[in-house]
Amino acid sequence: MSMQRRTFLSLGAVAAVGAGTSLLGAGQAFAAPAPTTPFAVGVRRYDWTRGSRRLTTYVYYPATGTPGGSPVTNAPVANGVFPVYNFTHGYGSSPQNSLFFIRPLVAAGFVVPAPHFQHNFNDVNNGNTSRDVSEVITQTLALDSSGPLAGHIDTSIGVGVSGHSLGGMTTHGLLTSWPDSRIISANPQSCVDMGTPASSVRAKVLFIHGDRDTTTQYSSARQAYSEMPAPKAFLTFVGGSHTSFWSDNRFPNTAVDWARWTMYGDTSARDRLPSDAAGSNTRWGADLGGSPGGPGHYRLVAQHSGKLADIDARSTTAGATLIQWAATGATNQQFEFVDTGDGYYRIKARHSGLALQSMGNSTGAAITQQPESNATSQQWRVQNQSDGTVSLINRASGLAMDVWERSTADGARIAQWTYNGSTNQRFARQLV
Repeated sequence: MSMQRRTFLSLGAVAAVGAGTSLLGAGQAFAAPAPTTPFAVGVRRYDWTRGSRRLTTYVYYPATGTPGGSPVTNAPVANGVFPVYNFTHGYGSSPQNSLFFIRPLVAAGFVVPAPHFQHNFNDVNNGNTSRDVSEVITQTLALDSSGPLAGHIDTSIGVGVSGHSLGGMTTHGLLTSWPDSRIISANPQSCVDMGTPASSVRAKVLFIHGDRDTTTQYSSARQAYSEMPAPKAFLTFVGGSHTSFWSDNRFPNTAVDWARWTMYGDTSARDRLPSDAAGSNTRWGADLGGSPGGPGHYRLVAQHSGKLADIDARSTTAGATLIQWAATGATNQQFEFVDTGDGYYRIKARHSGLALQSMGNSTGAAITQQPESNATSQQWRVQNQSDGTVSLINRASGLAMDVWERSTADGARIAQWTYNGSTNQRFARQLV
């Protein structure tokens, strides 16, 4: 693939911005345990180099003291050992202008090196900036050996990388054309596609982008997402611009929980992702790995509401209805996909062993759990969507599993309706 098709960002557009402003992979180690309370934020400056290139970097870290407020220079480090999650700012910005993202990431238990670049487009496009970030990561990990951060940096599990705009391109470059195999988690924000995913990098990747971004094309980020292997996710701010989501709490909440899941193995954070991202002007898509007929049990998360398919009242009785409910961790929100051998699946509730069945062929017919049989009304086709979600089409009726009237309320029934691909007919599958 040529690099020309990946060039979607113009100097004039970015200059204007600057002026205005799986599942838990097999064998992967995690930092442990995930912090349960937020930290205060400290910061130290380091003047590193890579050859003749200056890499002035502000390292933000969990600190002692009261959470909240501005970072405290040279504050004592908090008790604990914390993973590294780099952040690279965009054109004309700085680490200090990026605290809306850096601060919640540190408070959640991460050491965040944030280099201050005088961004040069050629350096981003030829990989120099990505290589600079790799050196910043190396220097940050070395802080575990001596000095005030010694013994507080997890050097064993890999690292995370994130960044916005040119920083997002730098981040994606570290997964593709200038790979860093230490990376296990990434969050490119408002980026463009910088190359083909490198086989040497095994990272879980969350993209965040506004679909009306006139600076970095949304279509290019979608292309990058489509090429990336799972686990991966994409949070779209519908109608959003290059920077409009900066003031929206769904941005840091989703990105921080992605970091907590992928770096700490925090499955509660993973389960919060659909609700973190949910709203009338957002679109969440995720492919967290696995195949419909693979072993294991799955949660089915309604895209429009962030709530889970749920057998009402945890009933084990035949005829109990399918509804949506907030995540509880209970087994009545977990389902097994059993391959019928001809392109369809039975979907069995874990707590009861009963199969989901449409109760008729008409629109609006209820979906209930019933004893497993060969009835075609218990057979579902998995329709993959481009955003990583799936729709479930009943074999007997040809109708789709649908949260009734697009309700976002707990207890809303899940029935069947004419397939239209709307968000209340799309579910993210999460392997338990």
